[in-house]
Amino acid sequence: MAPVTISQLPNELISYILDFLDGPSVFEQRQYDDPANIPSPADPEDKPGCDAMCLDGRRDPFRGTIKSASLVCRLWRRCLLPLLFRNAVWRFQHIARPSERDDPLAVVEELEFLRFLNRAALARFVESLTIIVDYPASEVGQDTGHHANWGILPSHCPAPTRQGPDGLLPASGPASGPSAQCRSNDWLWHTIFRSLDLSTINLVSSPAILASLLGRPINLSGCWIFRQRFHILSLSRPAERRQRQHDAPSPGNSAAPANASPSNGASATVPCSLFSIRPWESMLLNEGSSVKVYTTYEYFHHAPPSLLPALLDSSDASMQPLLRGTLRSFSYVAIFPLATHINDVLIPRVPALERFYIQIVPRAPSFAEDDYRHPAMDISDLWLERNTAYAQLVMAIFDPPPLGSWSSLQYFETGDAIDREAWEQAVRYVIFAAGDTWKVAGEGKFVRRGDKVSLPAF
Repeated sequence: MAPVTISQLPNELISYILDFLDGPSVFEQRQYDDPANIPSPADPEDKPGCDAMCLDGRRDPFRGTIKSASLVCRLWRRCLLPLLFRNAVWRFQHIARPSERDDPLAVVEELEFLRFLNRAALARFVESLTIIVDYPASEVGQDTGHHANWGILPSHCPAPTRQGPDGLLPASGPASGPSAQCRSNDWLWHTIFRSLDLSTINLVSSPAILASLLGRPINLSGCWIFRQRFHILSLSRPAERRQRQHDAPSPGNSAAPANASPSNGASATVPCSLFSIRPWESMLLNEGSSVKVYTTYEYFHHAPPSLLPALLDSSDASMQPLLRGTLRSFSYVAIFPLATHINDVLIPRVPALERFYIQIVPRAPSFAEDDYRHPAMDISDLWLERNTAYAQLVMAIFDPPPLGSWSSLQYFETGDAIDREAWEQAVRYVIFAAGDTWKVAGEGKFVRRGDKVSLPAF
């Protein structure tokens, strides 16, 4: 029998073979690491939305292999287009807000990547979009002014606060006025989701810029000492549901004016349809490193610049469809957050969930000696805060009866089980306190007994 070349294979078989070139997106692999390590664009010639842009400063080897293969012939290119555009990255520093009369897709220059996807009929292939709002490294820690210079301009003021003699006070200045407080960015979410039916959207920027982008309040009194460059917020849903729901009406698909404002004048929040524009089932928040605060005297008195209180606010009308309806899984990632942040914000406010993941220690095993030591810091404070945070969390979940909404939890995972001594101590405690209702399902994993819960791959 004469040998068969690859060009003679059926198209379906060629497509099946080329699918093996695909791999997870770089962002998906690194969203559990310190966001501060996300570099600026590797090449000034990179265009916003370029799928080759890599978050670790190098070109994505999977994307490079796929691009090379797509140049072989038209058939291969046609087979590989869905893989090439599956994970899109859009980076910008600022966007001029369009007027209410304009179509944002027609007038906003930075939305060229969306226009390209629509022109080339490639929008249907995009499954995830990562939006990175860059700003100069010299401005890290100066969050109170971020909303006025980066993101969508003129911006929504994220209710920054300062420390006054009587406690926390609103920041002074023109950016705190009513005109700055009431600018919704729903026009952006509607524009994106009219073109793309995403299964995942990732937002990456400073805490203040993210708060402004989403129209949520945030306490910025401690930004100067925490000096956190980037936070990550990710919303996702099962990919297999995209096609089934593609034509279904969504609460966020109705037209919205570009500068929609609430009727009550100045406010710390404005309507945000992002949380209801798709039936998101999973949310991840990565708040980066809090290590710098440990270099200050009485570090535990400082409050981190965090979106967590706003994201878990079940009284917020914009958050209710997510928190009370579709959300099933929540992942919280940080590097040595203060125990008070876990105890006062995360534990009492978490909604009813099926799955919860937490990671509050870096994944690199040599971090303490190599990256985080400082002459003004006692390294034992980091471990003390970690131990206190976990003690409070474990008691809230596993001590009968569970605290508040934790009673609905079916699956718990920690990303910090690499510390064998701490993990084994946690196992002994859970077996003692809740051995009748919980069991160990693997390293770092507990699952409720008697419930058939599929173990997610976090």
